[in-house]
Amino acid sequence: MTKTANILRFEPKGPNGLEQWEQMDYGSLVSGEPVQHGHLYHEIEDRGYMVGVWDCTAFTDQMMPYTVDEYMLFLEGDLTMVLPDGTEIEIKAGDAFIIPKGFECQWKQPGFVHKIFMILDGPVPEAENASLHRITVPDLASRFGTDVTQSRTDFVNAAGTMRVEVQDHGAVAEMSRTSHANELITVLDGTLQLFDGQKPHVFNKGDTAYLHMRDTVSWKTTAGTRLIVASYTEPG
Repeated sequence: MTKTANILRFEPKGPNGLEQWEQMDYGSLVSGEPVQHGHLYHEIEDRGYMVGVWDCTAFTDQMMPYTVDEYMLFLEGDLTMVLPDGTEIEIKAGDAFIIPKGFECQWKQPGFVHKIFMILDGPVPEAENASLHRITVPDLASRFGTDVTQSRTDFVNAAGTMRVEVQDHGAVAEMSRTSHANELITVLDGTLQLFDGQKPHVFNKGDTAYLHMRDTVSWKTTAGTRLIVASYTEPG
């Protein structure tokens, strides 16, 4: 059978370890001399889009508008996001959160952090939706309460090209499913099996899969499977 998808498995340390990335401008920070490492699994440079894994030592940034739309899933460490009114949002390992481009906030990281991310540095058209006025922290624990496929959209960016959903699945098998977006899929509970036309790829709790836009797979979930899915739809 012809291979119909390039299914990626996000390894926390990348496929061959993380590379040291460019040094931040220490002079622009409130405190810290952070050292950062990462690996990009997919990048569309002319769209300002990238997905990958990143780790970094402690630092505190300035209070300023966030420069990109970014979805993050913390694997290790903790973080405080401070808002201009002094409100503090605490993020810890196991949490997902999204910061919209242009949202004013301050990043305060007291120690080592390790995360999966999706970044979009694109134009920001005029839009009015709640996602643009907050740091979104999806509820990853509560369930919809039925054994059928249901989803909840927690974030949509201003352009409508990036979104984050939490999905509950029953025991479902789809023989052919084509991705209409680049999809970063983390299994919160249960099992997701993707078949690319040649071999099955099994993702259990804590695993992360990545599908490229227009990939076609067969898709199978066990009863009680719960996913968080960040997606980017390429314009045009």
